Amino acid sequence: MPYVFDLDTLTQLAEARRAEFSEAAPYPHVVIDDFLRPDRAAELARLFPLPDDAMAWDHFGIPTVEMKLASAHEERFPAAHRAALHDLNSGPFVSFLERLSGIEHLLPDPHLAGGGLHLSRQGDHLGIHADFNWHPRLQAHRRLNLLIYLTPQWQPGYGGELELWDTTGSRRVRCVEPLFNRAVLFATRSDTFHGHPAPWSAPDGAFRQSLALYYYTTSRPEHELRPAHNTLYKGHNA
Repeated sequence: MPYVFDLDTLTQLAEARRAEFSEAAPYPHVVIDDFLRPDRAAELARLFPLPDDAMAWDHFGIPTVEMKLASAHEERFPAAHRAALHDLNSGPFVSFLERLSGIEHLLPDPHLAGGGLHLSRQGDHLGIHADFNWHPRLQAHRRLNLLIYLTPQWQPGYGGELELWDTTGSRRVRCVEPLFNRAVLFATRSDTFHGHPAPWSAPDGAFRQSLALYYYTTSRPEHELRPAHNTLYKGHNA
């Protein structure tokens, strides 16, 4: 079976958009539409697990901080999603990320800590935050986030836009609509604040569906080093 992505297309994208990634404000990032093979993206959306499925969902339910469902239990995933995540943790894909981001020696996370499948229901949201910066099982620094949106026919009234804030966490700089088969790749540091504070407001039965993958290195630039921390939420613990 082919990869869930087209490797030739990604190879071209890495060279064409590397400068865009490194020069983006408020911190390095890039938004790529039509990221996965169209047929595979459609399959992933159609088979995306529902809130009541036996997925071993982790429930996050703190108002103003984080309300969503997430699962990193790949043994519960539909086969299509398990295969897609394996592809996105594969050597060829990691090499693409290295070329695009300029970050060498990236490591995928087979444990999917904090990642995997994410699902938002009506009213769910994610406060502005900077992510945890250290993976104790890998003994590695978190360097990149990859989000791939799988909600068909997203409309502006649905909400759930990804917001990128400045490195003080005081001002929104960019708003990214979670369009179907859109990927967002961004640098992960202790000051890369982001979230989707606008609650998901789609009609009943329509969910904000996404794949989330994070990538690591065993070292990082000295000026980015901070003591290991969990997620830092603006207004709470940041």
